[in-house]
Amino acid sequence: MQQPAEPKESHPTAGVDERHQQLLRRFMVLQEDERRQVARDLHEGAGQMLTSLLFGIKMLDGVASLDEVQRFLPELKSQVWETLETLRQLSVNLRPSLLEDLGLVSTLRSYVRDFGSRQQIEVFFTVEGDEVRLDPMSEITVFRIVQEALINAGKYSRATQVTVAMTFSGGVLTIRMEDNGIGRDPRILTEGPHGAPLGIWGMQERAAFLGGTCRIETAPSRGFSVHLSLPLR
Repeated sequence: MQQPAEPKESHPTAGVDERHQQLLRRFMVLQEDERRQVARDLHEGAGQMLTSLLFGIKMLDGVASLDEVQRFLPELKSQVWETLETLRQLSVNLRPSLLEDLGLVSTLRSYVRDFGSRQQIEVFFTVEGDEVRLDPMSEITVFRIVQEALINAGKYSRATQVTVAMTFSGGVLTIRMEDNGIGRDPRILTEGPHGAPLGIWGMQERAAFLGGTCRIETAPSRGFSVHLSLPLR
């Protein structure tokens, strides 16, 4: 008499591995989007500025006197400084060097101050608790989430004020970001990566990749609220 087949043993880690693979694939999508954005910024920002600078230098070939050269120099100097600032900002967006030297808190404090100055947005930055240094991947991921939230506040919500509150407590890092902008229809948060702005979807995926959560709320005339929570391992 044939013995009944034994039930296959289930592996509790199978679901975890599948979820991890999904997160890795989505993370690669985010990386490719960032690369496209950097390429676009290089072309439309620094590339056009360098082209304009080259055009200005070529104009010097046709000048007939030193007085004419001196007339062009201030504009050329201004273009050089603008190009350098654009390249500096691109470098910060790619990999803020302060992260390795000073840590996440100091880097974010410097970034939000610079962001507020450039975008003419008043940013309030606070920290509670003793800073806990994260591993390099976690620090750059948290930086990207805050960066995207600030860009969203200026680009989509058109805010004039943003608060960024960090708290280190009970083995958890929480960051709450709120703006006073126009907000959006809350359905934009549930339409998925093909409907919602990629930046909003990306913040949630980045947090999930680190084992945390990123809750985003919005409504017309109520701005955006982003609540990030990550375990401190």
